Amino acid sequence: MSETFRRERLPEIVQHLASRPGHEAVRSGVMALLTEGLGAAFAEVTHELRMPEIRGRADALLGATVFEFKSNHAGEIGDVTHKMPDYLKQREDATGRHFIGISTDGALFQAWELRDGRLEPLTSYKTDPRRPEGLLGWLAAAVLDRDDMIPEPQAIADILGRNSLTFARAAAILAELWTGLSTHPEVKLKRDLWDGLLREVYGDDVASDALFLQHTYLTILAKTIAAGVLEVPGADATAILSGRALEERGIHGAVEADFFDWLLEREEGHDLVRRLARQAARFRLRDVQSDVLKALYESLIDPDQRHDLGEYYTPDWLAAAVTEAAVEKPLEQRVLDPACGSGTFLFHAIRRLRAAAPDRTAAERVALCTRLVRGLDVHPVAVIIARVTWLLALGPDVTSRSAPLHVPVYLGDALQWNISQIGDAKEVRVAVPGDPPLVVPGGFAEDQQLFDQGLAALTRGLERDSTQEELGRQLARLDGATPEDAAKMAETYGRLRALFKAHRDGIWPFVLRNLRRPLWLSRPDQQADVLLGNPPWVAFRHLSAPMQRRLREASEALNLWVGGVLATQQDLCALFVALGVQRYLRPGGRVAMVLPYAVLNRPAFVGLRAGDFRSVQIAWDAAWSLDEKVRPLFPVPACVMFGHRAPAGRLPATVRRWSGSLPRRDATAAEAARFVTSVDAPWPPMPTLNGVSPYRARFKQGATIVPRRFWFVEPVAAGRLGQNAAAPMMQGKAGGQDKKPWRELTPPRGPVEARFLRPVLLGESLAPFRVLGASLAVLPLDDGGHVLTARQAGLDGFPHLSDWLRSCETLWNAHASRTESGATKMTLAASLDHMRKLTAQVPTPPLRVAYAASGLLPAAAVVDDATTVVEHACYWTSARSIGEARYLCALLNNERIRVLVEPMQPKGQGGARHFDNLMWELPIPDYDPRDPLHIALAGLAEEAERIAAAVALVPGAYFTTQRRAIRDALTAAGLSARLDAAVAAIPGL
Repeated sequence: MSETFRRERLPEIVQHLASRPGHEAVRSGVMALLTEGLGAAFAEVTHELRMPEIRGRADALLGATVFEFKSNHAGEIGDVTHKMPDYLKQREDATGRHFIGISTDGALFQAWELRDGRLEPLTSYKTDPRRPEGLLGWLAAAVLDRDDMIPEPQAIADILGRNSLTFARAAAILAELWTGLSTHPEVKLKRDLWDGLLREVYGDDVASDALFLQHTYLTILAKTIAAGVLEVPGADATAILSGRALEERGIHGAVEADFFDWLLEREEGHDLVRRLARQAARFRLRDVQSDVLKALYESLIDPDQRHDLGEYYTPDWLAAAVTEAAVEKPLEQRVLDPACGSGTFLFHAIRRLRAAAPDRTAAERVALCTRLVRGLDVHPVAVIIARVTWLLALGPDVTSRSAPLHVPVYLGDALQWNISQIGDAKEVRVAVPGDPPLVVPGGFAEDQQLFDQGLAALTRGLERDSTQEELGRQLARLDGATPEDAAKMAETYGRLRALFKAHRDGIWPFVLRNLRRPLWLSRPDQQADVLLGNPPWVAFRHLSAPMQRRLREASEALNLWVGGVLATQQDLCALFVALGVQRYLRPGGRVAMVLPYAVLNRPAFVGLRAGDFRSVQIAWDAAWSLDEKVRPLFPVPACVMFGHRAPAGRLPATVRRWSGSLPRRDATAAEAARFVTSVDAPWPPMPTLNGVSPYRARFKQGATIVPRRFWFVEPVAAGRLGQNAAAPMMQGKAGGQDKKPWRELTPPRGPVEARFLRPVLLGESLAPFRVLGASLAVLPLDDGGHVLTARQAGLDGFPHLSDWLRSCETLWNAHASRTESGATKMTLAASLDHMRKLTAQVPTPPLRVAYAASGLLPAAAVVDDATTVVEHACYWTSARSIGEARYLCALLNNERIRVLVEPMQPKGQGGARHFDNLMWELPIPDYDPRDPLHIALAGLAEEAERIAAAVALVPGAYFTTQRRAIRDALTAAGLSARLDAAVAAIPGL
């Protein structure tokens, strides 16, 4: 494709196609894409292919792809599904090849294939004029066979990623294979072990068959790419997936038999591996300039899955910058990324090392990389991809090595949850689904050479069917093995032998070999000089119950736990950094970690910032701020923390603040240099837990009324008989704010006694100096302020409320989070009154002030309705007088106050949005009815209330629109400026 075509013709063609220009125009546009864009010779395209056998005529044929052009795809779908099966069958019968069909009206491209004689949709592509090359990439997977494609991240994602034809066809084959093999003992064991690895660190709800199949596809691609780097033929699927093909060429540890070779139990699985190897071979893999496999992974795993796994992969430009800053002596310093993911930091560490050694031979550079750049990750697919990325980073040097190459990227849990301290030694415990764990005794686990000899003895014993006693004698003869360790290792062999006989055997050498690596890497003689990377970001509230218990215990031991209302905000990343430095970094070594922005100033991370973890300390000496001013980057703002393993000290006074708009998330270092700049800025202010103002202790957060569809209701339209005013018919409101699994449940419906229907203020209910309106909710509060259960409501004579609560309690008990024992973590009633945030509002004070907990701009108002309850998106307090209430509203709605708290606010995708208790970090004094300034502020607020009340709001308009109308009115009246001046007169503000 010429640069002129890419720059001028391609956008024009794609723009025209997106408009559905008609049959002939679509034909012309697609032909231009195929010939000028993808380089197909015009003679290779057959137009109006006649098929006498079926009395039909296909619009176009290129290679093994049949095209059918339409003017309106949706309107002519019947014609497509009628003709396409005949076209595909005729070509497959005539050629013996597998064909796909593509039907399009220019705006939509739909791919089809025949499966068991039926036409099945594969995948579709909606033409996007903003991204013309995306359509070319999608078509390339269907029609191109050339093998000189540039390995750019987006090109690989387009041809092999989630929306590609390659993935659609592979996914269908994998699903069919899984249907037939999922109960096979060895296959099931691999699936269970994979599940266990993810569960061990990330929780109990991340694994699924769909994710396992996606990981299988990714693994096959990664291994075929590894083979492609060395131009290994793709005919032997077993050799590719087991690593034998690479080992025969002197490369060890890059590829090995693992959880994902299960599809080789069927010949169709071998065919799929060979087909994907052909696709991978189309790229010039030795020319890669970045971690190209990261784009493929992110394309295949959807955002919800990446959130569950805490995976926010680092763009290449940022990884390169961090590596350059952290690795000062690349030819001397040993580098470890203990959460290496797809291998981005490893790639740039190797590239930095190679660039620093232009005078060394290629073989010397490879040897240095093998010795100095290491990776570790608990995610089995990430490790496979990282190993291939490590190889790709070697570039042409990979073919010039003078000795066998061992890729130093390992599967293992850097947190070492599976390691137990036994006396002075540490033993490794490997979980076995449905059975007690396998144990590797400390002597074998901590000695690399002894472990390798012991594992080889176990493998030989299985092959020869040796008895446990025979193998025990062999192990006892190994140099360095104690009788006790040999006996324990022999017991492990006995367990393996039983698994072998139950056909649950093949995966265990792989598992044992990898899961003891973290222990070896933490030995003093193996610790790194530089620890860098991007650890998993998973908040406490998103972890499983067992993992929450582990996180809390370990965090308390390391001075990281804050607890209380901040417990749910504790994050796995903080523990990962502290333990990583303790276990894998030598004294004086350098640490550089990409972390959430909240690490810079949020109270939940005060322990990490302090750097004193009892058994080890970090002296933080630099930080980078990567908030919403750098786009696109991560789903939430980020930072980079730099330090040394040394006695903790004071934090620096400044951070390096980055800003700029990148052309794409995974921009190159050259693009980042053009679009992103950085300057020194003050370290973001750190709010305290106690606040400065006396109002910090008085304001409370509202009630957590969830699941929303259980409690928030709307009246059901009355029939001819009308509503029963004493117990009107209600239905729970289904909305998008409920999370899984609640949003998938049908809301309750039925009559409810009117006394339990209460107005509730949400964050969106408030505007500056005005309450916009409340939502209606069922709140089971009795006269004494107690939350009723279904049983209690029935006993108290409220049958309708009892029925409503019973339906809610049934759903709650079926779907709520559970403890390790299997019981629900709390009852529905306890959840509704979590931390007494509901019952604290009973009896309801007659005069209150409420403000929205979040928003781009503040919103606060006086609340004088004694029936109204405040929800958790608001904070409230009772007011001693109307003067105090208005004084507080004058301050809370003020722009000067917002500007002062902004540096303390947590940053999200939309920037600073959460106020919570931050207002009270300012020296806002208690209201004094004798103070002229306080009286003046209250008077201005009263005037603002009159102006706000007079604004004619558009019924049904979004609340932000209504707030803007009120703010505009206050500005137009000159009141905003007067309030600013009065607030500025308060000392300290």
